[in-house]
Amino acid sequence: MRHLAALFILVLGLSACTSPPPITTQNSEWDQHLSELQQIKNWQLSGKIAFINDNERQAANLFWQQNNNKSVLRINGPLGMQGIELHYQPGKVWVKTKDEEYQGSDAQLLVYRLTGWQVPVEQLPSWLLGIPTQNDYQLNAQNRLAEFTTEEQWQIDYLNYGQYNQHTLPRQLTLRSADNLLKLNIHKWQINDSTPH
Repeated sequence: MRHLAALFILVLGLSACTSPPPITTQNSEWDQHLSELQQIKNWQLSGKIAFINDNERQAANLFWQQNNNKSVLRINGPLGMQGIELHYQPGKVWVKTKDEEYQGSDAQLLVYRLTGWQVPVEQLPSWLLGIPTQNDYQLNAQNRLAEFTTEEQWQIDYLNYGQYNQHTLPRQLTLRSADNLLKLNIHKWQINDSTPH
């Protein structure tokens, strides 16, 4: 399994092919904003993800596609390094590399066994959109989600948002557990077959 962990060894902060849109400071009306987010069922994004703990830093290119409750996650690196592809739907997950495939029922556990990193795959579709999965959360000055902590003790912080067509969506966020810090920089969002920005 160690060779799979090596998939994630990249230089932190590699420049992306495209730049995200400017940070938006436009105010939202929270209830309406949340309702609009909850109606988004089919989307995809691309960007960067960094994995940080006390011992190491690793980063990779990230692609996520969501179709209702089905997720496809791809993490790839440059210089010909093979990628990892994960397909998830409730109760079923399989991970594919260039040479091997793995199956299971717990997405977070399977990713941890293969890479040594905790990635809350099942909760991430809501978190990526900026939808809290707890009733106790904080809003920022523009009335968008700023932070919340889950029952599993994940702390999610939203650093800024961008305007992607008619949608205001997270641009940078961090996910922190007791042992790991994940940093996500989202460069493109595509909602319902709209043109990515």
